[in-house]
Amino acid sequence: MSRRTQSGTLINALRAIIPTADISILQERPWHSLTFSGTQIGLSVQYSDGPWQSDVAALSQLLSEYEFDLAHQIVADIGVTQAVIGKGTQCLIIDALLLDS
Repeated sequence: MSRRTQSGTLINALRAIIPTADISILQERPWHSLTFSGTQIGLSVQYSDGPWQSDVAALSQLLSEYEFDLAHQIVADIGVTQAVIGKGTQCLIIDALLLDS
């Protein structure tokens, strides 16, 4: 499975959680340890007046506990690493580590 397909499946899963968000890939690179391989993905999530507008902590908690169902992948780590709140809009940076299964 290509890395672009991996990020696409994660983006589709995130759209189910945050359907009004505009999600784009900031960076994507291979990741390897002695026993695992996978992909590190950085995403930009932008939305306005959504249900998470003022509650980034709740979204972070939800992501850390959410059971993602991705084919051939395990979400080993995911979280909101940066949040910028402007007038009526919000931009979140979400970093994730997907392991090949």
